[in-house]
Amino acid sequence: MMQTTITIILLSLIGFIAGLLIFLASKFLPKEDSSFEETARIKEFLPGADCGACGHPGCFAYAQAVAKDKQVFAKTPCPTLAQDKEGMKRLEAYLGLKAEATVGKKAIVHCTGQSEPIADYRGVATCKGAAQIASGFKECPYACLGLGDCVAVCPTGAIAIDPEKKVVVDWEKCIGCGLCVEACPQGLTDLVPADMPQYLGCNYQAARDIPGRKRCADGCIHCKICVKVSPNGEVTWNEEKDLPYFDPEKSLPAPAAIEKCPRKIIKKTATYKEPSAISTQLSAKENRSANGKC
Repeated sequence: MMQTTITIILLSLIGFIAGLLIFLASKFLPKEDSSFEETARIKEFLPGADCGACGHPGCFAYAQAVAKDKQVFAKTPCPTLAQDKEGMKRLEAYLGLKAEATVGKKAIVHCTGQSEPIADYRGVATCKGAAQIASGFKECPYACLGLGDCVAVCPTGAIAIDPEKKVVVDWEKCIGCGLCVEACPQGLTDLVPADMPQYLGCNYQAARDIPGRKRCADGCIHCKICVKVSPNGEVTWNEEKDLPYFDPEKSLPAPAAIEKCPRKIIKKTATYKEPSAISTQLSAKENRSANGKC
C-alpha cells in the first residue's frame, strides 16, 4: 500500500512540475511568428515549383518573405516565371498591390562582345568578381565580361555565350523575368517590349570616360546621326547616358537609323520587320478596310 501511495505522489509531482514548466514556457518563450499563418495563405497562390529562381530556396521561403514585406512580391519575378497571369492577379488582389509587370518583355544585351581583354583575369570566375577590379579586364570598361552570371540565373536557358564571348538571347525561350538584369554588374542587360524592333548594342558612356580605357571597334561614337534621321522620334538621345534611346512606349522601327549608323551598332531584334514588309502589311490592312466600307 505504501509503495502505491509513493508512486502516485511521484507521478503527481512529475505532472505538476511538467505543467509548471509548460506554463512558464508559454509565458516567457517567444511566441510563434504571426507571419506563419499569412505565409501559408500566400503560398496557396504560388505555383509550387520550388525552382528558386526568385532568389529564395523555394515557394514557402518566398511566401514567408512576402508575408514579412509585401514589396518582395512587387520586385521579384515569381509571377512572371510562373507565366500565370490569373494567379498573379489573384495574389495582387489579396496583397493589395501590383507587381512590376514584366510579362510581354524580352531581354537584350547592350554589348556585342568585341572588346579585347587587357589583362589575364584569374580570379573568381564570375562577372561580379571580375568587375570589382578596375571595372573588369576588357579594354572597354562597360563591356560584357562573358563569365556567364546572366546564364547562371536564367530559368529557361534563354541566354548563352557563344565562342566569341558574345551573349546571345533566345527570344523564343526568354520570358522576361528580369533575373539577368539584376545579375549583370556592368548594367548591360535590359528588358524591352517583345515588339521592340531594335536596340543599341553598346553601353559605352563617353560622359563617364575612364582614362586609359576605350570603346571597342563597334562602340557608339555619339555622332547622333541616328537621331537626325529619325524625324518621328524613332530614336531620341539619352542625355544622362549620352547614348541613343528607343522609347519602349512607342517601339517604333528605325530602319534609317540602322542603315546610317557608321558603327552598325543598332541591332535588329527577332521582331524587326523590314520596311517593305511593313508597307505590305499596311496596304493589306487598308485594302481590307476599303473592302469593308464597300
